Amino acid sequence: MAKSKKPVGKRPTTRKPAKKSFDRRGLLRQLLIIFLLSFFISTALIIYLFGMTDNFFSRLFWCILVIFLFIAIMVLGIIPVINYFGNKWLK
Repeated sequence: MAKSKKPVGKRPTTRKPAKKSFDRRGLLRQLLIIFLLSFFISTALIIYLFGMTDNFFSRLFWCILVIFLFIAIMVLGIIPVINYFGNKWLK
């Protein structure tokens, strides 16, 4: 009597998927977009509020810096963290 062999099939893999590599180009593109957005908002705000005064460029620099930091921290930091914990909690 011949023994019947079980069909050889694919075994389920127990490997974890590879981690995504850090996307430097995407981050630089996002930072550039955030900078341009903050530059145009700051310029419009400073010209509307104060006009072209003697200390226009120093006010513009600090306004760009503050708006850039607010937007960058929110878009690149707070929102992904909330999204991550929300996905973890819903699983």
